[in-house]
Amino acid sequence: MSAELIVAAMLDTSEIVALVGSRRALAQLPQNTAMPALVYTLIDSKPAPNVAYHLGPQRAQARVQINPLATTIGSVKAIHEAVRVALDFKHQVSFNGQLVISCRLEMMGPVEKDLEAGVWTQPYDYLLHYIEAPTD
Repeated sequence: MSAELIVAAMLDTSEIVALVGSRRALAQLPQNTAMPALVYTLIDSKPAPNVAYHLGPQRAQARVQINPLATTIGSVKAIHEAVRVALDFKHQVSFNGQLVISCRLEMMGPVEKDLEAGVWTQPYDYLLHYIEAPTD
């Protein structure tokens, strides 16, 4: 399972759905999506294999950026709090049968406002360590 699918499963919580509904998208929202909404993007991904690869499963690491979009900064912060509960401090848990070794908040970006659209956002990056699914 890819990092994008793991994150999609991790973001599928009742708290996040209560705030953004089904308006969650990988990389880009459909045009004219109502606010609030949530976009997540895979910034980078790489294998982190065991030296003795034949002795166990192989690991991977991904940086995932979370960008809530809302008409108020308060809504952006509320979405981030729900996302943080869903992603941060997750260790040795399974999502859709995929083992997440660790997921931690790595950094918070600057608050931004698109004056034309009247939409606020602030990127947060999470570092996700997981077990790669074997390829057949």
